[in-house]
Amino acid sequence: EDCINQARLSLERYVQSSEEELLKAVREEGTESQETATSFKVRRRAENTQEWKEKPLHGQFLRETEDQSNEETWNWLKEGSLKRETEALITAAQDQAIRTNYIKATIDKSQIDAKCRMCRDKNETVSHIVSGCSKLAQKEYKKRHDNVARAIHWDLSGKCGFDRNDKWYNHVPESVLENENYKLLWDFSIRTDHNIEARRPDLVLVDKSKKSCHIIDVAIPEDSGVKEKEFEKVEKYQNLARELRRMWEVKTNVVPIVLGALGTVPLRLKGNLKGIGVDTSISLIQKSALLGSARILRKVLEM
Repeated sequence: EDCINQARLSLERYVQSSEEELLKAVREEGTESQETATSFKVRRRAENTQEWKEKPLHGQFLRETEDQSNEETWNWLKEGSLKRETEALITAAQDQAIRTNYIKATIDKSQIDAKCRMCRDKNETVSHIVSGCSKLAQKEYKKRHDNVARAIHWDLSGKCGFDRNDKWYNHVPESVLENENYKLLWDFSIRTDHNIEARRPDLVLVDKSKKSCHIIDVAIPEDSGVKEKEFEKVEKYQNLARELRRMWEVKTNVVPIVLGALGTVPLRLKGNLKGIGVDTSISLIQKSALLGSARILRKVLEM
């Protein structure tokens, strides 16, 4: 309906500005709308968004993420890079339209335990399945996390002049890569003079010419917690950053690479990637995270 009305307004504007004799006659018989096709599109988008946000269940995702995400959160829908069934699954997950045990018990009023079928500890919500289950953490969450980190390592390897596979998803990161200009560490426990608990970030990039060091750590948390997770990552590695400044005599900063499990892109992510010179698009690592979440949902719900 919106598309038809937008086309009608565009055609009406054309008729009003045309110098053709027949269209002039049409113009004399009609009335001119006060709204243009562009203003109509903007107005309807705002109205649709507000209606969506006000839905008690299906608007939950938008309400919880609107103050900590940007437009690139919807890249996966705009670009259509996922298969139809995967796109449908992620959309259903965002809309809380997946029949988890919690939904069956509280909404459907079924006589079923609302607890997670995997851990039997917490309620089985979509958010719990994709980011909060202890039984899935060591294998499924780690696999999703490592795929995102692998894409970043692949990009940095190319930037630093190291050998790499043609495709990022076939890339096998080495623990230590080094040449005359750069050093790149992958999941490497760094020896320090002082006792520091958090000293094994996902990646460490040292630029020898600039005497700079980036401590890079990846996380795929619940979508409503991406902003908090970014802060948590920065705080976690502050002691290591201070120690590396002293030991290696380099400028050191902590760079969190955080994506929501259902696609939320934090406001700072683009700047964080640019700061470490990563050319990999946000869409690529977002797609990797979403494919991981879809795999987890299928595995749990098909059991």
